[in-house]
Amino acid sequence: MPEPAVRRGVLAAAAGLALAVAAPPQIASAEPPACALLGTVGTPELGADETTAGLDAFPAAAIPLPDQVFLRTTAETFNRRWSFAVRDGSVYVKQAAAQGGWRTLPLPGCMAGRIAGVSADDDELMAIDVDGRFFTMDHILSAPADWNWSSRYGTPLWTGPGNTLPPGTIAWTWSVLSPNEDRLWRDTAGNDHNVGGAKVSHVFALTDDGHRIHYVDPWLPLDHSYEMSTPDQGRFRAVALSTSGSTTLVVDRFGNLYTRLYDFDISGADKVFFRYSYEDQRGRPAAPDMLGERIDDHYAAIQLPAPDWLRQPRIPGRITDRISVHKTGIGSNARELRVEGVDGGRTGYWVKELAADHWDFVPTDLPLAGRLLDNPGTDHSADDTVAASPYTYAGLTASGVAVRIESFDVAVSPTPLRLDFADGSHLDLTLHTVDGLRQTVQASGITDQPRAFDGTVEIPADTLATLPDQSAPVREFLQTALAGRRFTETPVRVTTNEFSIEGLGPTLSRTR
Repeated sequence: MPEPAVRRGVLAAAAGLALAVAAPPQIASAEPPACALLGTVGTPELGADETTAGLDAFPAAAIPLPDQVFLRTTAETFNRRWSFAVRDGSVYVKQAAAQGGWRTLPLPGCMAGRIAGVSADDDELMAIDVDGRFFTMDHILSAPADWNWSSRYGTPLWTGPGNTLPPGTIAWTWSVLSPNEDRLWRDTAGNDHNVGGAKVSHVFALTDDGHRIHYVDPWLPLDHSYEMSTPDQGRFRAVALSTSGSTTLVVDRFGNLYTRLYDFDISGADKVFFRYSYEDQRGRPAAPDMLGERIDDHYAAIQLPAPDWLRQPRIPGRITDRISVHKTGIGSNARELRVEGVDGGRTGYWVKELAADHWDFVPTDLPLAGRLLDNPGTDHSADDTVAASPYTYAGLTASGVAVRIESFDVAVSPTPLRLDFADGSHLDLTLHTVDGLRQTVQASGITDQPRAFDGTVEIPADTLATLPDQSAPVREFLQTALAGRRFTETPVRVTTNEFSIEGLGPTLSRTR
């Protein structure tokens, strides 16, 4: 659409006028108001207006609100310019650096009085209404005159008819990794990579009583199929999460805190725009600044597997489940963590930089808003009440080698791959799986609908190093089926009853 027409649509949406561009999707069981907002979200960025133009047109807030917002939650949130709050279905805004000065944010009629939560990151604000529907406000690093709402979400290219929170969501957060604000992120080889030509925006939703995390990307299909595992191979049961710039912070009821850098692009799924490799990328030259373009093999590929969860130091005091992470500068290590708590009888929040080895306390003397956690000082990360995945598969290769996959989980990678040979010898391999790019709707979890993964079979380094000492059947298998390579890429296909590893030949059958 030409720029003037977009601009007119932006101003209309900001003034609270719904733009009926399509029949509203039926995305909730109730009958929500018709709502189709065009907006500019997902389009190339305009230059930011550093003034407060348009703010004076917003009515002064008529309810009490905190002078300052210290933690990014879905009741109160902030980016580096603005703070937002939700009360009784309405949204309020103020300059982040100012004390007080709250104003009422005008909303389109179909949103007015219906907002259940907001989360700001970078230059986007995600609002969720009482039916769980997504509404994104764009340009929130600019002046309020540029702000605008969109109900668009999903493929193709963030033009889909809209999406909702996954069923059973107990907490959610909005995350934006951008070329303008973050510029770079660091992989597990220690190499910095350009974010790319576009932002990576996700809703992260904590579900299933806290032991599963779904991420909902606006460029992907209108489903809830993509997941990021919780810590301890999915056995961690979180009570809260916060994400900023693709860095997620979680906490359980015992005060155990973990962070992880992870999104669709970082996971290894976006092979259209990026190169990935399990081969060691340390020491290779960094790619030039060619945002959004594939880089040739001379430069470092993105190291796989993706970064795992990192345990954060235990906080030496009382804490609640109000946790927060936000950006502080360029690069994926520029993150600050905050956790509401008490120290020496004073309320406030514990704070540390992402890579720091200790927490400091900042008093605010505000009433605690979160639920107090046990924080006993011992490790309870793995929750024994989280059952292992029930999907175990086994079968035989054409040469009679028994292959077994134990407790496969779509969100957990890698997975042990066990091979047993007729002479009694065995081989333990590793199967890496990445939930790749899809443009059609996929059911969540494992179902009768085939689910495709980008698979990689890894031979452990010590097995390769002792190849001459292995049994004859093991040596033959490694040299023929896997060509003696450390890493072998192979498509993987999974259903409720079958597990196919194309590179190894067999289709395994479910055993339990």
